[in-house]
Amino acid sequence: MEEIGIRTTPLKTLLSIQYMTAGNETDISTEVSTDLLQCEYTDHIDDEADEVSITLKDEKGKWANNWTPTRGDKVKVTFLTEARGALETKNMIIDRLSVSGRPRVFSFSAVSIPLNGTVRRTVKTRKYENTTLKDIANQIANDNNLEFMWDCEDNPTYDKVDQERVSDLDFLKKQCQEAGFTVKVSAETLIVFDQSKYEKEDPIKLLVENASHILSWSFDAQQSERYKSCTVKWRNVSKKSSSGSKSSNTANSRQAILDSYINGSTPNKGAKPKKGSTAKKAEYIDYTYDDPDVDDSGQVYVLKKRCSSLAEAERLAKAKLRQLNLRQLTGSISMVGDPLMCAGSVIRLVNFGSFDGNFIIEKATHTMNNSGYVTSIDVRRVNNNY
Repeated sequence: MEEIGIRTTPLKTLLSIQYMTAGNETDISTEVSTDLLQCEYTDHIDDEADEVSITLKDEKGKWANNWTPTRGDKVKVTFLTEARGALETKNMIIDRLSVSGRPRVFSFSAVSIPLNGTVRRTVKTRKYENTTLKDIANQIANDNNLEFMWDCEDNPTYDKVDQERVSDLDFLKKQCQEAGFTVKVSAETLIVFDQSKYEKEDPIKLLVENASHILSWSFDAQQSERYKSCTVKWRNVSKKSSSGSKSSNTANSRQAILDSYINGSTPNKGAKPKKGSTAKKAEYIDYTYDDPDVDDSGQVYVLKKRCSSLAEAERLAKAKLRQLNLRQLTGSISMVGDPLMCAGSVIRLVNFGSFDGNFIIEKATHTMNNSGYVTSIDVRRVNNNY
């Protein structure tokens, strides 16, 4: 195993820590080196916040007093290796401080989502009309003072979509999930991307089971929760029409009754003014998408949804089926620290038997402590069919 070290020492694995407050950036690597017990960085592919946590021995109370970080300040950590490159985190926002004893230990953590932002805290109600998902995401980024990144080939369109008493982030997550996309806030940037696009990328690395740098691994496959197909029962709203106005037809009926009294005839006592003609109900049309890798014994999922076109129904069915079958084969691998292992990257596994093939990294955890530098990854098999 490699030894832990700080950027200024000639060790194989080094750690650099930059501290940012009020526009000033300070290198605190040397100050941290004597007291460092552990530094850990967790990188997620989905909408969970990335996190850095640093644990320090604090025998004299330095970190709990004059050197206490301030919540809301930022920290950036870089893992440096001699032969395998470097891994640099984005600017992470200090969120939590903790102390314990004895012995005295001080720790703090920083996250990728802004603490004082409105994107995940402020509940809103508003309407979007004649727009696209990219435009909605861009508006939400602008409203919350975030940079915006879009990495999807498709861009769903909407006649109308309502945001009702939910935060911008929760609303956007729901819309992206239905479209088969992922939304994430990282380093003050709102990112929308398509995981299926990433899964088609070439593997960044080949991992062989009997290689010396593989420390441990495990895999899990499930069969009972597999879905063969998803059927969207969609409303063809384009055929919904109205043949009259309720208010005008009711007024005409009342006038007819009045005219009958004037002409000396008695209207039928049981008669009621005619109501306006009811709009024709929008008809439901079924669209079914099948997973070619699941046999006919697999379950069928039915989703009722208002769609404006067959293309939208197809997109919804594919996205939902992909979501249901996404994690049929998963695994965890621990290895000697490797900065290349990042969430969203594809790796290829060899000599793992029936678990060989391409996998995408869902979560990567990089840990440095007195035992050395270790990387642990959670993976799932890629789905290149849809």
